[in-house]
Amino acid sequence: MQAEVLTRRQLKSAYVTIEKQAARWKEIHGNSEQYVRSLCNLSEQLESCEKVPDEAPEFLKDFPDLKSRLRAKLLEEMEKMVGKLRETLCSLQEVSNSVGRQYGASMHTYQTHAAELAIPKVVERSATEPSMADMLEWLGDIDRAVRELFLQKQFLLDTLNYDDTRQMQSLQRRWKQDNDLDTMVMGILAHLTFFLQDT
Repeated sequence: MQAEVLTRRQLKSAYVTIEKQAARWKEIHGNSEQYVRSLCNLSEQLESCEKVPDEAPEFLKDFPDLKSRLRAKLLEEMEKMVGKLRETLCSLQEVSNSVGRQYGASMHTYQTHAAELAIPKVVERSATEPSMADMLEWLGDIDRAVRELFLQKQFLLDTLNYDDTRQMQSLQRRWKQDNDLDTMVMGILAHLTFFLQDT
């Protein structure tokens, strides 16, 4: 009986944290989209700059280094936006680590008491409460989804090429691929309404 109480208590604590961290991820990610938009706009300006002929038109003869200076300025601004996105990544990694700790702690608690927990009790579910097995599996699913999203975003920034117009144009679409995470977490939490209501 004590084993079941301790395991359910840990699961409840884990999901309370998951709910908060999911909201934090959504807020951090939402704030980062302005930096992605700015980066894409700067990329378009850089592309336009590159299309200017090296042989300066007559009215630009007095500014022979204008193109190189403009390119340098655009690249500097793009670096600033990428710096902001790397700060975002650090915050998202904190969320990912927090989710991972909750999954790890819950699995550790379950494994510690597994010998005392009868299988029928672990898989038992009711109309208002999922089974412990369900809740552990869902935690693992959330942990994996958050970690994969973080790594995808990290890869996007690590492989960014300012001169690759097609890559830069797809950045905004690829950066926003977080909707499935929100849908997953909200769907899981909907199954836990009664389980979490006393927290």
